[in-house]
Amino acid sequence: MFEHRAADGGEVPRLVAIETTSRCNASCSFCPYSEKTTPKRAMDQSLFEKIIEDCRAFPLAKIEPLLNGEPFVDPRLIERLAHIKRRLPKTVLHLVTNAYGMTPRRTDEIIEIGGVDRLIISLNTLDGERYRAVMGLDLARTLANIRYALDASRRRHIARRIHVRMVRRPDSTLAEQEQLIAFCKAHDVTPLIVGQHNYAGDVESELPVPSYPCQMLDRVDILSDGRVALCCSDPEGRYAWGDVRKQSVLEIYRGEIARRYRDTHRRGGRREIEPCRSCNVFWPDLTGMSLSRTLHSAAEFTAYLIRHRPLGRRPPLAQVGVRTSAD
Repeated sequence: MFEHRAADGGEVPRLVAIETTSRCNASCSFCPYSEKTTPKRAMDQSLFEKIIEDCRAFPLAKIEPLLNGEPFVDPRLIERLAHIKRRLPKTVLHLVTNAYGMTPRRTDEIIEIGGVDRLIISLNTLDGERYRAVMGLDLARTLANIRYALDASRRRHIARRIHVRMVRRPDSTLAEQEQLIAFCKAHDVTPLIVGQHNYAGDVESELPVPSYPCQMLDRVDILSDGRVALCCSDPEGRYAWGDVRKQSVLEIYRGEIARRYRDTHRRGGRREIEPCRSCNVFWPDLTGMSLSRTLHSAAEFTAYLIRHRPLGRRPPLAQVGVRTSAD
């Protein structure tokens, strides 16, 4: 049910994520970026344009220039966003950023090309000392950039939907969470508080590994060198599905490796396959299954939301006594 399909009846990805740069200006404690050993690089423009042309061959719902790096570190970001808007005008364009490099000039440039469909700003805390400890950046600069972008004269022009996100770490206080919610209300944007992802066990998290299918498998995550990673929990492509320098995006998505992962998850085998058995991404994939399997997975997801509360406000781990084993 609910799967994305092409005119030929075959499955197509829900989203394509393109790592236009693998460099980042932050050192977030909840991200394994600092552990990466592969070279930091920007994606070649000809490869980027080849990927976009590949995506024109099927109905693509969403696209985002992001995987392991920070989009605003890419000096060609605005040019690439404009290219996506020209070549994929019906595809929803996401932009996810920590906003440290989203200076007023870059904000104005995004507005000049017509904005994006959805902007997600990863802020995480409004405490200056905590912000530097968590992200390695200066909060004052980030807030100045955000306030410029969210000014009433610009907010509706930079993006149709804007979310300010907090990754709720095990020690995130209720006061921090409430402060972020108040900030969002004051700036007329939507708060998004999510539990910490463990990146297949590389980062500490209080959330257990779900048993239902993972949403990350109905998308294509393309690294800056052209390899297609399993997902964002595979930042160096150890479980790669293929290489867009040699195949099309759709060929890789429909390839044997990708199908094996999706089929294993959909039959209930998420905890049987590496690295998924150790990964706690909680968003579900409810596509490509029979009605009974879909309803069963939806019920499992609902139970997970109720029991573990991965979304929204929640007291720190020490106050709620949450288990960390598999659910």
